[in-house]
Amino acid sequence: MDQLHHTMPFEVTYRVMRVSRVTGMETGRFDGILDGGTISRNQDTSTVESADLEYHGDISEFGADLIRVWADLTWPDGTSESIPLGTFLPDGPQRSVNGPISTTPVSCYGRLRELSDAHFAQPVSVPAGSNPVDVAASICRDVGLEVLPYEPCPYRTGSSMTLGMGSSDSESTKLGAVNSLLTMAGWVSARTDPMGRVSLKPYREPAEQAPAWVFTEGAGARFCKEMTDERDWFDVPNQVICVYADKDHEYIGVAVDDSAGPYSTRSRGRVISRTERYSDIPKDKTRAELIAMANDKAAQLLVESRSVIHRLTFTHIYAPIGVGDVIEMHYPTGHVDGRFAVRTQTLHLTAGLSVDTEARYFERS
Repeated sequence: MDQLHHTMPFEVTYRVMRVSRVTGMETGRFDGILDGGTISRNQDTSTVESADLEYHGDISEFGADLIRVWADLTWPDGTSESIPLGTFLPDGPQRSVNGPISTTPVSCYGRLRELSDAHFAQPVSVPAGSNPVDVAASICRDVGLEVLPYEPCPYRTGSSMTLGMGSSDSESTKLGAVNSLLTMAGWVSARTDPMGRVSLKPYREPAEQAPAWVFTEGAGARFCKEMTDERDWFDVPNQVICVYADKDHEYIGVAVDDSAGPYSTRSRGRVISRTERYSDIPKDKTRAELIAMANDKAAQLLVESRSVIHRLTFTHIYAPIGVGDVIEMHYPTGHVDGRFAVRTQTLHLTAGLSVDTEARYFERS
């Protein structure tokens, strides 16, 4: 879908296809899915994608195949497009039975679930000098996932490491290992595209990214005028107290924002404090040097604390964007204007294919 067709009315039908786990190919239509349902995407969850559908019948007969949801769109100018919305592992353990009629709520999981369900049978050693992104990609392929081509990663591990050691998911599951490796390299956590392929990308600040989509008020606008525009500024500290202490000594540094800025003690009319404590006191410094170090640390934390989440929640007609993508919103009537990164989406598989989106940006004063 391009920006021109996004402004035009369209008809949409939904299609659910069976996908062979062995070949990755679609093997036929999966009939019996009832109208409605949702697809959810959340970058703060490890598996990112999920869906809720309803099936007319017994899903236990489905076997090990995957399902892929498509939206088939047709415009008045005669053009049409089939858009994949997601590829999932279906699960429907409970049926509602009414005589010969039965329906099954189907919970669907994104393919990263295959990584989160898989643990290392034996610890895996990663030698020093390894490319962590290549190692992460190899782990994905080992469980049968396709990995999209990705950028070269210049980072190399400085020492050897062992994967699969530990009791927490981040230490023992293959998805936890993949995301730890990506974090080490400065990349975002693994995600999947609508075809179920793993996408690996380096992290870039929203300001450094070109917008994937632009929403503009006017005749061609396809977003609801009622939205939520939120800034969580109330608890932003304007004083930071930094304490370095051990059993014998204590060194305190303080930084105060008394500027004309919006979060300062002058503007707020009150003090909002944050206190941080540290026990690692250098042994080779004088008392004056340690107090200066505490003051410097407090000043650094004060700057870092002046980060306000600007969150926008709105509903729009489907556009080809996903979590992590940067969008621009130009809504002068509502006094909303800016660039945001998409955090969550809920796609409604109904007429119009509407999407509830939450996007946010970290603003620094």
